[in-house]
Amino acid sequence: MKNFLRLIRWKNILVIALTMTAMRMLVIFPVFNVYGIDVMFPDWGFYMLMLATMLIAAGGYVINDYFDVHIDSVNRSKKMIVGVTMPRRKAIALHLWLSIFGLGCGIAATIATHRFWYVFIFIGAFVSLWIYSRDLKKTAFWGNLLIAMLSGIVPLLVAMTEYFAVADSISYWDICHINAVKMAMQVIIFFSAFAFLFSLMREIVKDCEDIEGDKLNGVHSIPVKIGLKKTNIIVALIALISASAVAFFWFYYLARTRFFMFESAPVFYLGAFVLLPTIICGVISLFGTAKRKYSFLSAALKWIMVIGIAFSIVFCHIVLSNGNI
Repeated sequence: MKNFLRLIRWKNILVIALTMTAMRMLVIFPVFNVYGIDVMFPDWGFYMLMLATMLIAAGGYVINDYFDVHIDSVNRSKKMIVGVTMPRRKAIALHLWLSIFGLGCGIAATIATHRFWYVFIFIGAFVSLWIYSRDLKKTAFWGNLLIAMLSGIVPLLVAMTEYFAVADSISYWDICHINAVKMAMQVIIFFSAFAFLFSLMREIVKDCEDIEGDKLNGVHSIPVKIGLKKTNIIVALIALISASAVAFFWFYYLARTRFFMFESAPVFYLGAFVLLPTIICGVISLFGTAKRKYSFLSAALKWIMVIGIAFSIVFCHIVLSNGNI
C-alpha cells in the first residue's frame, strides 16, 4: 500500500481534491449565499467530477513512471517503484484501471452537467497524459506547458459545472444571479491562472533538477537545450509574472469589491505568504546551478501553491462576514 500511494503521488492527488473542494465550498458557496442564490450542481455530480479528476491524474503519474524507468534510474534510483518493487506490466495495468474508473466517473459527471461534450475533457486529459509521458516530456517547453494547463483546468472544472447548472435551472438572469456567478467565476479564474503559472514554473525547475538523467536519455528539456543559467532567468521571469498577477488580483479586483474594500488581513496574507516567497524564489533561481537549489525551489513552489489555494479560506470568511454590507 505504501508503494502504491507513493506511485500515484497521494499528496498531489490530495491537493487536487482539496483544491476542487475549496473552489466549491469556500468560493462558490459563500458568494452564492450572500447573494441569496442556491448552488445548483448536485453534490453527487461534484463527487464524480472530483473522483474523475483524481483517478485520471493518478493514472497519469503511474504511466509517467512507466515510461521514465531509465531516466529515474539516474535521477532518483532510490525512490523508484516501477521496475523495482512493481513490474512494468503491473504498472501499465494499474494505469489502465485507474484511468477506466476515472473515465467512468467522468461520464457520471457529464450526465450531471447535461453537456455531452463535457466527457471529452476527461478523455482529452487521459490521452494528453499518455502523450506527455511517452513523447512530450522529452521536448522543450511543450510538456511543461501541457502539465501547467492541466493543473490550471482543475479549478475551472468546478466553475464550469456550476455555471452550467445555474444556466439550466433559471429562465431569467436577475442582477443577483449575474453578480454571484460573475464574482465566483472571476475568482476561480484567478486560482486557475495561479495554478497554471506556478505549475509551469515548478515543472521547469524539476527539469533543472533532473538534467543529468535527461541528458543521458535523450530528453530535450529547456535546461538541456539552453543550459541551466539561461533557464534560471526564465524561472525568475515567470516568478515575476506570477507575483505581478497576484498583486493585480488584489489591487485591481478584490480590493475594489464591497467585501474586501476595507480589509487588511488579505493584504497581509497574500503579501507575506505568497508574494514575498514568490519573489524570494525568483531571486534564488538566478544564482547557482546546484541540484540542491532546484530541490529546494521545487519544494518551496509546491508549498506556495498550497498556501495560495488556502487563500480561499480567507476569502470565504471575509465574504460571509461582510455579506450584509
